[in-house]
Amino acid sequence: MDEYQLEIESLRRQLMSLREQEADPSLLEEYEAEVRNLVALYRAARTTYEAGRDEPRLGHALAELGFGEWTLDNVYSFVYEASMEISLDGHDLASLIDETDYAASLLAALEA
Repeated sequence: MDEYQLEIESLRRQLMSLREQEADPSLLEEYEAEVRNLVALYRAARTTYEAGRDEPRLGHALAELGFGEWTLDNVYSFVYEASMEISLDGHDLASLIDETDYAASLLAALEA
């Protein structure tokens, strides 16, 4: 397990504990959203990172954007930063993260 998976598991345990303690519904909702968002970010970073194995231009784009070498940590940083710029317009952030093609975003940045 990497550090991202450990963080997600830690939050899941905290959420389960809060449910067992019958915590305030708004607090439960906040933790549930945080878990969904982190899972979506991690999934998007892994997908993008794995795409870089077949497409070397992704690594060049990441470096040109100032995120450094092609590592999972650097790809995650890119995905996180790009996700924070997404306009929610009443939508769930995790869903929007899942719908975003970060590899295509990197290639578009390279071509710009």
